[in-house]
Amino acid sequence: MPGTQSLVQLPMYDWPEFTQATNRLWTSIRDHFNKAGINAPTSLDRTSPPAQTWQSPNLLLSQTCGLPLVADLSGKVKVLGSFAYQEIEPAGSYHSLIISHKNDDESESCLEGKRAVINGDDSYSGCLALKCYLADHGLDESPFASVIVSGGHRASLCAVASGNADIAAIDCISWHLAKQCEPAIKNLKVIAHTESRPGLPLITHLDASAQEISAMRDALARAVDDLDEKSCTMLGIHDFVAREESDYAPIAEDLARCGSLVLSAGPFLAGCAD
Repeated sequence: MPGTQSLVQLPMYDWPEFTQATNRLWTSIRDHFNKAGINAPTSLDRTSPPAQTWQSPNLLLSQTCGLPLVADLSGKVKVLGSFAYQEIEPAGSYHSLIISHKNDDESESCLEGKRAVINGDDSYSGCLALKCYLADHGLDESPFASVIVSGGHRASLCAVASGNADIAAIDCISWHLAKQCEPAIKNLKVIAHTESRPGLPLITHLDASAQEISAMRDALARAVDDLDEKSCTMLGIHDFVAREESDYAPIAEDLARCGSLVLSAGPFLAGCAD
């Protein structure tokens, strides 16, 4: 199958402790791409900014978040599908966990005046999901006294564990990773879950043909089937679910409904100390 696409990334859960497992996942994908006649590079690109790669004409495969997909990438990329993760139903979906410090008295009804931390305002699971959670509980104004921007889910949970923040929305896959390697998690508790949404989309370049899309989807499914048990357990991946861009309409609806909610009238601080 002809093509000049050479950029591949799996950036959304590529924590240092899971580099080798992620590499093994890519190796399995690469081998099945090559068997299908799709020229694939030997290794993942970990140097190019993901947001830049997503719109590159050289993109072969990457993973993005549902919010950038509907807000910035709609009509600019092709959606292949999403990984399905162990114990997350329905298959191919995900949700966020609302967390607090294990010694704090935060609950669903006790958020007034608390300090929130988000990973970034371009994140569904760490930001928009939190806005929707507030709206779904009848709040048209944020109860938070301040908001910190951490830059990542791991930094957010560390901020809550260390007392720099009180509340965060952490996506369930990051929580699965953190339970394996992040000591801060022992100081945290889950106080609520958000609604399920389609999992993080795997994408390719806009000009991919229907034949290429079908071949890549088949290869991704076979690659997950062939991935070694240790890597599957570490990453939490057990399947691949083919998806279309239209499947992410619920996230677009969440953005229209809750995107304008301001999380804090108080300080909005860039960065936090873990």
